[in-house]
Amino acid sequence: MKPILKIVTIITAGLVLALGTSAFDLPVKRIKGKEYYYYKVKKGESLYGISKKLEIPLDSIVRANPSVSDGVRKGDMLLFPVGEKTTEISKTKEADKEIVNGELNDPSGVQPEENETARPKNSAVAILLPFGADNAEPDKRCRLMLDFYKGFLIAADSLRERKGNVEIVVRDIEGMAPESVARMMSTDTAIARAAVVIGPDDDATLNAIAAEAATGGSYVFNVLNIRDTVYTVNPYMLQANAPQLVMFGRAVDGLLSSYPGYHPVILRNTAGRSDKENFTAYLTERYISEGIEPLIVEYNENLLMADLEALPCSAGEKYVFIPSSGSLQEFNHFAYVLKSYRDRLRATAAEAIDTAAENGETAACAMAEIFGYPDWTAFRGDALDMLHRLNATVYSRFFDDFTSFDSRNLNAAFRRWYGAPMTESIPAYGILGFDTGTYLLKNLRSNDGAFNPGYATAFSGVQSSFDFVRAGEGYANEAIYIITYQPDGRISARVQ
Repeated sequence: MKPILKIVTIITAGLVLALGTSAFDLPVKRIKGKEYYYYKVKKGESLYGISKKLEIPLDSIVRANPSVSDGVRKGDMLLFPVGEKTTEISKTKEADKEIVNGELNDPSGVQPEENETARPKNSAVAILLPFGADNAEPDKRCRLMLDFYKGFLIAADSLRERKGNVEIVVRDIEGMAPESVARMMSTDTAIARAAVVIGPDDDATLNAIAAEAATGGSYVFNVLNIRDTVYTVNPYMLQANAPQLVMFGRAVDGLLSSYPGYHPVILRNTAGRSDKENFTAYLTERYISEGIEPLIVEYNENLLMADLEALPCSAGEKYVFIPSSGSLQEFNHFAYVLKSYRDRLRATAAEAIDTAAENGETAACAMAEIFGYPDWTAFRGDALDMLHRLNATVYSRFFDDFTSFDSRNLNAAFRRWYGAPMTESIPAYGILGFDTGTYLLKNLRSNDGAFNPGYATAFSGVQSSFDFVRAGEGYANEAIYIITYQPDGRISARVQ
């Protein structure tokens, strides 16, 4: 048996306690001459749940109350100093969380009771992923799968106070052939009991899992493989990543709603990449169906101002530019010139608006915007700054507003639980696991242990949203994000 989850001791000092609005509504008591807000822990509550309820970052709760670093129990009193900064060195637990031969040993309290025969047959989630428990140094893929599972556990902990309990069955399938995984599903009674199975990102194993799950009436929640199409022929498969054509449709819907009255202009580098031609072809077809034919601006290697000046530029013309590539290299070939062109139009528009206002009139002004791709959400440094300067809008299956309370709190919880941050990736697999766990466990607990694919169609998590509809024989998620990089440095997003 090999443990693969280790928590190390973390020491933090000199940090300020941040109290949310609801925390200030807590009663106050005086202890040894000092005033404290206080909260009495109720039955079944977890640290994470209390953090959400009081809008106090989880790390701040532990800093103010080091004795609860190992968790809280009914009747525990949490104290928060009134009008003071917390500068204590927090004591955090040193513990092991193990996945041993696929068996979960989790001290968080989310595991099933020993009397498993009393549990409904299908009140379980089976997680079959390549964790690499036998690998001396798990590769990045295994680390990401492990992050997913860790996030799932945090979701389970945050829902502990809710009625009902769901068994979490975990198996490490690293190195197993697809047929071996399928055989294990038919012989492992714990997996056979599962209402929902989560499989890996490789096609062969996922398809084997889907085929075997269908025979036993278990649903497969495919949240890791983007391109799989088994959902179209398997009534028990849920494609949690919006399929490509569905994503394209929602993206163009978002484009039309974000820029009504704008004429689409496709940017095409004749000497560069055109990796988004599937999208631009879909976009062209949609616009033509509405009586609008997109314009095409072709350029050689680098976009020049002369290329844009060839566009018709009447007083009221508005353009939204859509490049034919999502790569950083191609972005750099057009972004700076497009920014100059956009600025020039905006300056002319401002002057025209002022002149018209003096005459009691309204000016019709030329404008330019840009619409891009999920790839751009990974941009950092100068490229990210340019997205903001362009006021660019993109579509994506995922969106993590890392400045939000939910994102910051979840990342803090992850570090406190496991002694290290999430593995860097887009999407963040720890958050993906948390969102998946929250959705599935709420679903199962709301349906007496059975899974209802039509439940919670408007679910929106920290990074993912789920809106399942019938697609072929199975189900597909239709929810994507429309994300706008605002000039003031903020990022806004809406679920489309």
